[in-house]
Amino acid sequence: MAVLPKTKTVKVNNGCTRRPAFPRSIPYGFHGVWRITGHIKAARRGKELRSQDNIDDLDAECPQASRRRMAIARYNILDSAAERDFDNLTILAAEVFGATFAAISFIDRTRQWFKAKHGLGVAETPIEQSFCAHALKSSGIFLVKDAAHDRIFAANPLVTGDPHIRFYAGMRVLANDGTPIAAICVMDSAPRPEGLTQAERLTLQILASQVESLLELRHALILQKQQVALQRTLSRQLRHMSNHDELTGLPRRNLFREKLDAALADAGQTGRRAAVMTVDVDHFKQINDSFGHDVGDSLLCAFAKRFRAATRSTDTVARLGGDEFGLVIPDIGAGDDLKMLLRSLGERLHKPFKHNGRVINCEASIGVAIYPDHATSADDLIKCSDLALAAAKTSRGCSAIFSSGMAENFDRQARMLDIARAAIATNELIPHYQAKVSLATGRIVGFEALARCQQAGTPPLLPEMFAHAFTDGKLAADISRQMLAQVLDDVRHWVDTGAAFGHVAINRSAADFRSDDFAERLLDAIDSRGLDPAMIELEVTEGVFLGRGNEQVTRALALLNARGVRVALDDFGTGFASLTHLKKFPVDVIKIDRSFVAGVATSPDDATIVRALIGLGKSLGIETVAEGIETVEQASFLRRHGCDLGQGFFYSAPAPAADVPSLIERTLPHYRPAKFPTTRGSLALAC
Repeated sequence: MAVLPKTKTVKVNNGCTRRPAFPRSIPYGFHGVWRITGHIKAARRGKELRSQDNIDDLDAECPQASRRRMAIARYNILDSAAERDFDNLTILAAEVFGATFAAISFIDRTRQWFKAKHGLGVAETPIEQSFCAHALKSSGIFLVKDAAHDRIFAANPLVTGDPHIRFYAGMRVLANDGTPIAAICVMDSAPRPEGLTQAERLTLQILASQVESLLELRHALILQKQQVALQRTLSRQLRHMSNHDELTGLPRRNLFREKLDAALADAGQTGRRAAVMTVDVDHFKQINDSFGHDVGDSLLCAFAKRFRAATRSTDTVARLGGDEFGLVIPDIGAGDDLKMLLRSLGERLHKPFKHNGRVINCEASIGVAIYPDHATSADDLIKCSDLALAAAKTSRGCSAIFSSGMAENFDRQARMLDIARAAIATNELIPHYQAKVSLATGRIVGFEALARCQQAGTPPLLPEMFAHAFTDGKLAADISRQMLAQVLDDVRHWVDTGAAFGHVAINRSAADFRSDDFAERLLDAIDSRGLDPAMIELEVTEGVFLGRGNEQVTRALALLNARGVRVALDDFGTGFASLTHLKKFPVDVIKIDRSFVAGVATSPDDATIVRALIGLGKSLGIETVAEGIETVEQASFLRRHGCDLGQGFFYSAPAPAADVPSLIERTLPHYRPAKFPTTRGSLALAC
């Protein structure tokens, strides 16, 4: 009989001892005597537990029972399908031990469940009938030599009835953390008073090690499958994230392009006509600046939902970036189908949006290009659609289908941008000044600065000729900075020469007020030229007072007002006007928009509106300025109803800065103030 060497036992966190897994596998189906080489660490040998030893109920041993159930759950093995490797071990055990029955039993809360069995006709038994439940209590082999004469098992139904177990030998199986979770056992219908030989004990230990190895291999394979499934899920999610916009859930530009390529390929084979649309939310930047990005994001989501609702399931709606959307239509059908779609889109997209009780009017511009009418490649079709969109945006809130003339217009706009950039680089962008007149006296009391591009040897280019430059945010900011610097320099010159120029009004946008140091920077520009801030009038539109950032606007205006800077409200009555703005903010001037002034002599409605605005200004002690006066009838109406100031071609065409003193001289021959006039006039920067 072989004598096993003494080995160290391994302590695990639940106080049990664990034997290291047997390193060598056993060939399944092997018959006869095994020759085993090397040393076997029989850490589980310990004390052999006999059935007569006192054993408490397993579930009474909390938290060990709980740890056992958790360990079994990790292996995900209970009630799993039969597996050949486990079945072969029970067959091998029965043959080696010459036993009638063999099993691998997992001990659950109320039952023992057989993962593999040989000779047994049941899949599980109640835990009260389980021999293996007792084996889990043993650090070695649990042995019952004759169950019929054992005080614990003599009345067990598995002993008194089928399968009439008389002999049992079992070895517990440990999880990888040392928790006993199962047992491998051999059973016989005849008693074995001699028990087991030393070699048989060693064999049963080896078989238990093999069960543990199989469990770990099975667990590793399950984890690997789970990892593969997880990787596939993550891969799908990553593909979806890379192809779909996070905010709206719509496809991104790359997926939009794939759908367009597929649609054009199919249309080329079938002879159908396809179309691509690019859609842009009008005035979206103004909405973001006025109401905040959270409102802008909500608007985009609602916009995307309406867009999808207006299209077919075969169409692809995508968010191309910012406030720009795209639509691929694989088959536009008859000509009326496209018209109906554009009409449906217009109706849905132009409805007001509601956000937290606030109603926001919003429109969209749509550009359309058709395959193969306008282009046959995806790149060219997108370019045509973009050109059509640019044409639609000149009117806002409408749609445009590509035409050849749009390409010429695009080239002209590109030249505008080049002209503006060159003018900034060479200081050719200069202000010209249009007189502002006191309607009561007819005297010039201020000027409005208008941007002109003065290229060498050519007449000045009007703003309309490079207006497209203002659609480029960076370029517009550069123009604004350069114009502001030149106007303030001109004002400094007029002060030095004693010209009576009045107050200076400088246009600023809502975006300027989003900067925390806007007021400080403006005052620094004024102070650096030695100008009195009381000479400056800040001209803003009503959008400055709306939505997010009211605190910044209030702070900036309070600081500027404290230094003597006046505030003029431009285009009053044409936008989001509210009388509360006149009450809440320090407004000194309201400017009556030229759209109302143009009709005062011909439209009763315009005349009524202008009279009301003039009356409102007088009641609140706010100065009124009428823009765009071009006829004597308009001037007479405004003077008769008490408007303070007026400007327009009726009085003066824009003139270079050098001509301003002579214009003032002609209208004020005897007026020579020591510093600057107290008459309320203004010089506005329009750029």
